Amino acid sequence: MEIKRLTAFSLVAQKGSLLQAANIIKLTLPAVSLQLKKLEAELGVKLFHHLPNRLILTQPGRVFLERVNRILQAVEDAKTVTRDNSDAYVGKVSISLGSDLVNFFAPQFASFVKKHPHLAVTILARPSPETLSLVYAGEADVGVGRFKNLPRGFKKRRLFEIGVSLVFPQQHPLARRDAIQLRDLTSYRLILLTRNSPMRMHIDRVLLRNHLELQDILEVSTCQSALDFVRLGLGVALIHDICALSEPRKLIRAIDVNHYFKKDEVSLIHRSTLPLTMAHCGLIDTLVDTASGIKPLS
Repeated sequence: MEIKRLTAFSLVAQKGSLLQAANIIKLTLPAVSLQLKKLEAELGVKLFHHLPNRLILTQPGRVFLERVNRILQAVEDAKTVTRDNSDAYVGKVSISLGSDLVNFFAPQFASFVKKHPHLAVTILARPSPETLSLVYAGEADVGVGRFKNLPRGFKKRRLFEIGVSLVFPQQHPLARRDAIQLRDLTSYRLILLTRNSPMRMHIDRVLLRNHLELQDILEVSTCQSALDFVRLGLGVALIHDICALSEPRKLIRAIDVNHYFKKDEVSLIHRSTLPLTMAHCGLIDTLVDTASGIKPLS
């Protein structure tokens, strides 16, 4: 049973397309089709259902794919251990995640990329629905975001919960209050993310439910911009709590307001059929380790 035949099978299973698999492994479409026919003949089972525009794994095909991915992973691991340990990862990995999450993970991404200079790392900043689509289509290996419902064929790992923090200057009148109510925010210019962002839509729903109307709003595209404007004394801001965690407390005060705004779960996803290389595992471990270090606002 040849490795190239198993590789062709795994790629067709991931992409659901002979053509896409052929383009990746630089073979003609008939050559890939022939590899699959030989593999099915060797096994004596049918591996795919042939639909008009897609190939779907049969039940024996799904079982076989799990074993094949383990074999391909073992081969990749065997290649890796023969290389210099200072640069163990080569090849390509890709990840898609929200722009707010990119900022949070940026230091760890930078360290990971510098440690493995021969590994091609693609980082895409996309909303969660688009991230899911990219991972589903195989255009991103790993996705990080807020995923309520996943289609079949995905693996999901919870990373952390993301909520909302209110930030304002240390000398702001709100700093003298023992307890801050939602209605208190209507007395000040409020710095918020743009209307099309999931966080802003959630905030607007909560304010509407509490019959509160904001008269003075400053819209920004990122939490970092909101923090910059708060430091300049232009208002108070509602931002993601993970963005508030890294902000020095000398000038800015951050208050947990998640009793008003529900938290969202941030998860890591990938296709079940993705052959996880050591580079993938290293990237995933980096994300998980970073997430495990998150400490709530005191």
